[in-house]
Amino acid sequence: MMLRGVVACPALRRPREARPALHSAAVRRTSTRSKARTYAFRAAAAPYALLGLVPITSSTLAAYHLAGGREDEARGCAFFAATGFLSLPLSLVMFAAAPFTLLFDGDRRRAPDWVQKAWGRLTTRCFYETTVEGAEKLAALEGAGAVFVSNHCSWLDIYALFELDALPLKIVAKREIFYIPLCGWVMHLIGHIPLDRSKGGAGVLARCGELLDRDQPVFFFPEGTRSADGRLQAFKPGAFVLAARKDVPVVPITILGTAALMPPGNEFWQGGRLTKAGGVTVVVHDPVYPDRAAHDVVLDLSSRARAAIAGGLPER
Repeated sequence: MMLRGVVACPALRRPREARPALHSAAVRRTSTRSKARTYAFRAAAAPYALLGLVPITSSTLAAYHLAGGREDEARGCAFFAATGFLSLPLSLVMFAAAPFTLLFDGDRRRAPDWVQKAWGRLTTRCFYETTVEGAEKLAALEGAGAVFVSNHCSWLDIYALFELDALPLKIVAKREIFYIPLCGWVMHLIGHIPLDRSKGGAGVLARCGELLDRDQPVFFFPEGTRSADGRLQAFKPGAFVLAARKDVPVVPITILGTAALMPPGNEFWQGGRLTKAGGVTVVVHDPVYPDRAAHDVVLDLSSRARAAIAGGLPER
C-alpha cells in the first residue's frame, strides 16, 4: 500500500522531458515538405489519371463494337485507345527532357519533336501504312526556314505529317486544343502555335515570322478547316503573306488517303470510326518561291501552291 501511494503521488513522479523547440520546428518543416510533395504529385498525376480514362473507355467500346460485328467502329475505337495509351508514357519522356529542351534547344526542340513523331508512327503502324514521296526535295532547302502548306480533310492528316523525318514542324492550330490538359501542355512544349480566330492572325504571323528568321519551318492548313467532301477549298492568304514578307519558299504537300480512312465526323468524340480503305500517301512537291515580278506576289504564291497540291489529288 505504501508503494502504491508513492507511485501514485504526483509530487514523486518523474517529470516528462519536454521536446526541444528546434526539434519540433524541424518536424513541422519535414511534415510541410512531405505534404507539399504529396499535393504536387497528385496535381501532376490527376491529368494522367483523367486522360487515362480515354483509352480505357475506347478499349471498352472497341470490344463492344467488335462483339456486335461493327468492324469499322471497333477499329476506330482501337485506334484512339492505342494513341491514348502511347501518349501517357511518351509524354513523361518529353516532360523529363523539357529543361534541356528549353535551355539548349529552344528553337527546333528536337527531343519533343522526336517523341511526337514516335507517338504518331507507333499508332498508325498498327492500323495502316504511310508512304512519303518526294522527301528528297526537302534537302534542297538546306535547313533554311520555309512555309509548308497542305490540304486538310481528316483528323489523320496530323499523323501523316509526322512521317516527314527532316522537319521539326511548328504547326498552327486552333487555340482551343491548347487548353486540353496534358495535350495542350505537350503542344506548347513542342512549340506548336495557337491561333485565336477571334483576334485575327496578326499575332500568329508575327510569331511564325520570328521562327522563320531563325530558320525554323512553320506549317499551315491554308484551307482553315477540314474539307467535308475531300475537295480542295479556297486558300486563306496568311501563310502566303508570311512567305512573301520573309522572302522564303512555300512547300506544297498533298496528303492522300486520310479522308477515306477517317472522314470528318468520325473522330473520338463522335463515336470513332476507321475504315480499311488502304494506306496514306504524303507527296512533297517542289518549293514555290516568291516572284517579285508578279502583279500580286501573295496571290501568285497561293495560286501556284494550290495548283501543286491539287495536281496531286485524284480527279473528281
